[in-house]
Amino acid sequence: MERVPCDEVVRAWLARERDEPGADSLESLPSEAALDALLSENPGAAAFLWRDAPVTCYRLVLSRDEFDRLHVVPGPEGLLWRALSPDGTVRGCAARIDRGDPERLARETGVDVPAIESLATSMPAVDEPLVLSTRRGATPWHVADGNHRATATALALRRGGEYVPVPAYLCVGANPVLEPFVQRVRGLFRGLRRDSKTQ
Repeated sequence: MERVPCDEVVRAWLARERDEPGADSLESLPSEAALDALLSENPGAAAFLWRDAPVTCYRLVLSRDEFDRLHVVPGPEGLLWRALSPDGTVRGCAARIDRGDPERLARETGVDVPAIESLATSMPAVDEPLVLSTRRGATPWHVADGNHRATATALALRRGGEYVPVPAYLCVGANPVLEPFVQRVRGLFRGLRRDSKTQ
């Protein structure tokens, strides 16, 4: 796992959103403007970049086990990816697609299931890094960008394809529950040390 600037992830993701050849084409855009543009293009999935700030980003290649544990982008129960996956996982999406009618599933969920089917036939489906999000001390890893590609890969694997290691960016945000707890525990220990020194 290699640490990378968050700006690298934002620019690569924004380039995909805009169907531009690469992050280099966005070089002249200031970092804040690139983040604002990404949040405008994809406000739901990219929200963790400001909501969970500060975010630390890493580049890695997913092992098969790590890939198999991926969850779809978080969202309200019963909408889009959450409607497609009964258990919230990428593998759950693939299993449902494999058992169902792509057109019907697309109508029911709003996810472009025929596009996933098409991607699954052209392995490897993931050539650009997925963008994954999590919080410090929390699992699972959620696919913020690349749900179609990840599901297509899982579908191809389910149908007997061979796993080709998947590149990804892992973005680890602050944990709004864990951080205050850790700060309280530190404060408690500091207080106990002060009390023991005064006795």
